[in-house]
Amino acid sequence: MEPKYSPVIRWILYILSFLSVAVGLIAGIILMTRDDAESKQVGKNCLIAMVIGIVLYCICFLCYFFGMFGLIASSGGVSALLLAVV
Repeated sequence: MEPKYSPVIRWILYILSFLSVAVGLIAGIILMTRDDAESKQVGKNCLIAMVIGIVLYCICFLCYFFGMFGLIASSGGVSALLLAVV
């Protein structure tokens, strides 16, 4: 049986799902509702790529936010965040 989706199309869908929540959600839902196993797998991978993209975005945002306000900057080997707690 010949694959329904070429590897290039799969990777394009995964990359777009990683970069855009809307594309990942739409592609994932559409492909997950199809009957064949290959479409379901590609749709599942699109949703996984979307979630990974969201998590990495949140991590980068938090690092930027804490860095901007000097909460990560160390002073004498002790983090300013730890000094604020103590």
